[in-house]
Amino acid sequence: MLKPQKERSLLRILLIICLLAALAGAGIAFIRRGVPARLPIPAVRGTVPPSLDKARELAGAGKSAEAIAMLKTLAGGARTAETLEAAFELARVENESGHVSESLKTLESAYRDFASTPNYARAATAYAHALDKAGRAPEAAKIYEEVLASAPKEMTAGALLGLGRQAEAASDLIKARDHYRQAVAAAVWDSPDWNEALDALGKVNVALIFSPQETPESKRYAVQRGDSITSIGNALNTTQGLLMRANGIDENTVLNLGQLLKYTPKDFRIVIERSKLRLFLVDKDGIFKRYMVGLGKPGHETTLGSYKLGNKEKNPIWHKPGAGPIPAGDPANELGTRWMPLIPERENLPKDLGIHGTIRPETVGQYSSNGCARLLPEEIEELYDLVVRSTPVDIVETFSPDMSIQPPSTPESSTGTR
Repeated sequence: MLKPQKERSLLRILLIICLLAALAGAGIAFIRRGVPARLPIPAVRGTVPPSLDKARELAGAGKSAEAIAMLKTLAGGARTAETLEAAFELARVENESGHVSESLKTLESAYRDFASTPNYARAATAYAHALDKAGRAPEAAKIYEEVLASAPKEMTAGALLGLGRQAEAASDLIKARDHYRQAVAAAVWDSPDWNEALDALGKVNVALIFSPQETPESKRYAVQRGDSITSIGNALNTTQGLLMRANGIDENTVLNLGQLLKYTPKDFRIVIERSKLRLFLVDKDGIFKRYMVGLGKPGHETTLGSYKLGNKEKNPIWHKPGAGPIPAGDPANELGTRWMPLIPERENLPKDLGIHGTIRPETVGQYSSNGCARLLPEEIEELYDLVVRSTPVDIVETFSPDMSIQPPSTPESSTGTR
């Protein structure tokens, strides 16, 4: 028989077990009725920062006010490359919206705010360029010079371009040429600054060599008895076209004994870059000028290799394969006004390639020919007057910086025929 104390203990245990069972049952019932076991936590939504692409999209859609508001927010952040890009875009949109003074103030603020940052040269150059456009050239020149004095060489191309433009506007072409040449050397190869500087340099180089203006490298030739434009060109290893352009004469001009003719000795070479459809005219100082070309279409790829120019022809007859000769001036003559044949310097290279003009200017910059290099009409006539017979020509896949200093090493043979 159990003692009373033990009976009370057993009763307590039984009561606790019953209570726990009741609570468990209630919990299960709650869950079955769909009552959640914990309170829901609302999702926290952050604000999405404005995007530079979105601002550009708004500006492109004509929503300038919205774009400007967004760009002001973006440009007001920490002094980073991204905020500087936003400031540049803000200035552009303000300018295009007619808020020219606000645009200039935006660039001035960037110039001052980024003074002690790695992006100072870009901010300063952009502001100086805007000052130039606003007719405040002396202020712009001062900032360009600041950049040259303080920034690393690789960040000075924009300032050198600015000084070159100022010199060109003042008709000081020799000074402009020097600045553009330095800009090409300072800029990253094939960057926007490099391309802009190279185009400007080519334009000034051609203007100088074709003008009567004396340059450090030009010379004077005194006409002698029995001379003609042709004989003088042969004696000086220069072209008749260059002599005529530089001295304001033509084929019918009567030369006078002792008359001084300006000429510029040049040992040009040509490098054609197949991958980017470009022709580089190179001299001892580097790239003289760059031209866009049309090259061989698929199945008629322009053949890589070493060549030299053969006998050049003005207003050539085109001996079209399978169709007979097409006379000069005929609308069907695809050679245009000039023809310069390429003579192979190695075996296994085609013998029917050349550099010529075109009757279809829209095909320049495309793979559109049967293998030859075609230039715009005015540019083939310019190049024709710059280069002499036997000028070296290298056709390469890619033009690299070292090729502007020394001739490229081309393969013995390559794919592609005319």
